[in-house]
Amino acid sequence: MIAALYAVLTVALAPFSYGPLQFRIAEFLKVFVLYNPWLSIGIGIGTFFANLSSPYVGPLELIWMPLTDIVGGLLAWGIYRALGERYPVVPMLIYALTTSAAVALMLYLLGLGGGSIAGLAIFISEAVILVGAIPIAHNINQQVDID
Repeated sequence: MIAALYAVLTVALAPFSYGPLQFRIAEFLKVFVLYNPWLSIGIGIGTFFANLSSPYVGPLELIWMPLTDIVGGLLAWGIYRALGERYPVVPMLIYALTTSAAVALMLYLLGLGGGSIAGLAIFISEAVILVGAIPIAHNINQQVDID
């Protein structure tokens, strides 16, 4: 279900979801990996299907980015657990960093002006979405028990 939600939200908001400067609202779903690491796989699958609509579709979009989301999600979950389930901002900032670095590298390899400026811009958008979604995800987790 999380894969479908991620893909649909990304494609539905396509003008903002793709390119050197992107703001994927669907990224808020990544916060749920704090409560269930298996959701990282759903995020990765959702990224794969969302990226089929990318103007830059290719191996980097269809393999590199889903794998980055899975690994970043598992890393965030591990950090969250290591911190005793406190300070959810830290793992979400790490997740934002892994995503932004992967997108910047991909854009650079595609010759689309990646690098530090694109990475910083994507990190900021990721951080805003992920950190901003923490209270919402926490509240939903308490109601639904995603664990």
